[in-house]
Amino acid sequence: MQKKILFLLIVVACFVSSNQLKAQYKLPNQEERIFALSLIWKEMLYNFAFPEDLQQVNIDSLYIANIPKMEQVNNYYDYYRTLCAFMAYFNDAHTRIIANPRPDDTPPLTATNFGEKIIVNGIAERFADKIPLGSEILKINQIPVIKYLTDSVYPYTTASTPQWKLDKAVMEMFYGVPQSTLTLTIETPNGSIHDVEMIRDFNSSTSKVTMIEDKPVLPINIKIIDNKIGYIQLSSFLKQNIDTINSTFNNWLPKLIKCKGLIIDIRGNRGGTTEAYNNILFHLMPDSILTFKGKSFSRMHNALLKNWGSYNPQYKEFYNGTAMTKITESEKKDMKDSIVLNQPLIIISGKMVASASEFFVELMKEYKRATIVGEPSVGAMSEPTFFPLPGNLEAMICIKKYVTADGIQLNKTGISPDIEVKSNYNDYIQGKDNVLERATEEIMKQIGNR
Repeated sequence: MQKKILFLLIVVACFVSSNQLKAQYKLPNQEERIFALSLIWKEMLYNFAFPEDLQQVNIDSLYIANIPKMEQVNNYYDYYRTLCAFMAYFNDAHTRIIANPRPDDTPPLTATNFGEKIIVNGIAERFADKIPLGSEILKINQIPVIKYLTDSVYPYTTASTPQWKLDKAVMEMFYGVPQSTLTLTIETPNGSIHDVEMIRDFNSSTSKVTMIEDKPVLPINIKIIDNKIGYIQLSSFLKQNIDTINSTFNNWLPKLIKCKGLIIDIRGNRGGTTEAYNNILFHLMPDSILTFKGKSFSRMHNALLKNWGSYNPQYKEFYNGTAMTKITESEKKDMKDSIVLNQPLIIISGKMVASASEFFVELMKEYKRATIVGEPSVGAMSEPTFFPLPGNLEAMICIKKYVTADGIQLNKTGISPDIEVKSNYNDYIQGKDNVLERATEEIMKQIGNR
């Protein structure tokens, strides 16, 4: 009897779960779909931080061209993808469609890239013999991988810099219609080339999937190299990690003070909140009050000035919808007497360094507190806003941009390193980190010069 009841409970649970999933993925009706597109168009037209880009893509024509697409989509997946494609035209890392849960799916593997060399860095245990970690992906569905990215992934990828466009496309390259198949042509680390067919079922699978992947990284990790260099790895600035970051850093302070040089490795840190690094910041900087030396801007609107702009050149920007207002940033103040770590400092930056972590790197660069080693960052040094869309989706658009004192718009370039060092695949396969090695050489040189 108990077994029968348990069976019925499982059936009911599955039925409820299935109905919840269907509700999440219910396709909005035609009017709601057009409203979703219209709402994005309106918000972009009025609030997007880069109005010159709207003119470049001709947002009105783009909007009109997408109305029939919204009318014709007949499933939730295509609805989501059509909106993603619309957003991709604006080439901004903080402007995209968010779905939770996602209506697409991926096979149980992940990839990273060394330039245009695409490498498997995570794979389900059951596929590990066919696709070992470090295998290079040569083709997808018999299409050379870079061509596949360009034709099938880039049109849905929102990014403002070439480096982030490629990196993000690599992260998204396996996603597609749930339960659909794709064929990978891979070359293993020992040189074997073969095809592997996989199903996009990682998120929808009811069975547990055990992944073999690169070692997971904690929000903060600290160690001492060669008894003289303090190495601080900051992989996340998410709000839930603030206490962990602060307590770990504070616990290590007595040892870090004794080091002759410091390396902060911020690679892979896609941001979060600036509160996550404030404590560290004021132990690294002698100033009690810190402000960015550049300027932040957001859109400015005035209906009367817009009308005057139709005949008075003084107000032309209001008429054209390109008027901007300067945003006064709040000062970062040290609320206590901090122990200052004044040793030579290297920051390793580059791949996936975005948003709040870019603010950290830029602040260090503007005050000439650190030498930046690595690659250009993502180019998302801005602030977004969010609003809901029909069908349990959410839109994010960038509403604030930052321009350096030299007039550089970092969203368009990312933060360039002082010493550029690209990650090396051959070193990666051997378990080495050539970027960290170069950073260590540089800090040793700076220590020697003191």
